[in-house]
Amino acid sequence: MIYMNKCFIYKVITILICFIGAEYFITPMKCYGENNKVLILYDKSKEYGSEKNLLSALVKSQLSEEKEISISKINIDNPKDFQQYNEIFILNIGEENHSIEALKEKLKSYNGKINWIKKASELLDKKDLKLKAETYLYLDNVTPFNDLNNLIDEVDYLKDKGIKFFIEAAPVFVNENLKAMGRFSEALRYAQDNGGKVILKFPIINSKGVNGTDTGGKIIGDKLKEAFKNYTNYWIYPVGINADEEFIYREDLKNILESTNTLFLNYNEDINIDIDNYEIKAYTNFIQKVDLNDYINNEKISGKNAIKIESNCNLEEFKNNVDKVLSKEINLIPSNKMSTYIKFESEIKNDNGRVFLNNQEVTQDRFINAEEYENAVNKTINKENPIKEDLTLTNRRLEIFSGAALIIFIGILIISRNIERKRFFK
Repeated sequence: MIYMNKCFIYKVITILICFIGAEYFITPMKCYGENNKVLILYDKSKEYGSEKNLLSALVKSQLSEEKEISISKINIDNPKDFQQYNEIFILNIGEENHSIEALKEKLKSYNGKINWIKKASELLDKKDLKLKAETYLYLDNVTPFNDLNNLIDEVDYLKDKGIKFFIEAAPVFVNENLKAMGRFSEALRYAQDNGGKVILKFPIINSKGVNGTDTGGKIIGDKLKEAFKNYTNYWIYPVGINADEEFIYREDLKNILESTNTLFLNYNEDINIDIDNYEIKAYTNFIQKVDLNDYINNEKISGKNAIKIESNCNLEEFKNNVDKVLSKEINLIPSNKMSTYIKFESEIKNDNGRVFLNNQEVTQDRFINAEEYENAVNKTINKENPIKEDLTLTNRRLEIFSGAALIIFIGILIISRNIERKRFFK
């Protein structure tokens, strides 16, 4: 009986050692679901005489479904295995194309769904592309040059109506230490405390630089990173990026746009696309911005969209625009229901309304005015707004404790086994 009890103790100690060792030595791994992948083959992006870009319309419909997209021209030899895609779209709106017959032969072995689109009406009428609408409210055109008192009144009006919204913030990468920046940040913190989630606007890009070349992605990326850092220094925590539609097709901007899972897109149906092969990652939150009047007059809008409400206007006009939205009995989704992340040098995550900067919670549960912010920055510890203790030292102590416990248990096991052997051989 004593022997059986000791065997049981050895088993318990062994299992405990395994658990401690696993926790101490094995790096935690995150598991992610596999993205749905689609391939779009096209000959032309627009119908003859039309301004609407059908290729981009198709791309946006698939991004709204959180799909990863590959784009290739029909007449470009595509060495990729078609079987890796869940679905294939063929946008064949040009003249007769001799490559179509060869493509049909290649597709005979494909087991997935194939969608042939030969004209705009087939794309617009396709039921599979009509998604259930998810609608948010987006406060547009917010800059440090706005009437900030008016902005506060706008936020108060949205709060009174029970609307949790997104608010655009223009990138600031110069003169960030001026008092004007402090006042603008104070207004944005007020918005954060009253139901607003900040979206960082893409820098305005001049089509040509001083030497006649396109403004490069590195310059743009550096400016956006600087603006992101400036905002976090003022305790403003952007949860996504707003960009123009044509930017998602620029290779030099891809890394910037892939730094977030939340992208708000400025609509532009008249863009030109001429790419041979291109990949676009899946976005958890891909949202198209829609003008208020377009939304009010168009009952067929589907997918994820955000109604733009102009901020830089008088208060009565703003209230009237919000009331127009509410009069349509639109079910506006609260901004805090969206899970987001954005990462440059630092990482911001937003989950169920709680905000984390580099895994440290920074959720703003009350308004922090300019005076309190300045006092907190100038002091190591601010009693009214305590900064949470850095857990690095605590984690290190736990690691040391776990390691010591592991060594002790191994020692106990070895000693116990030696004692048992001596008793056995007596």
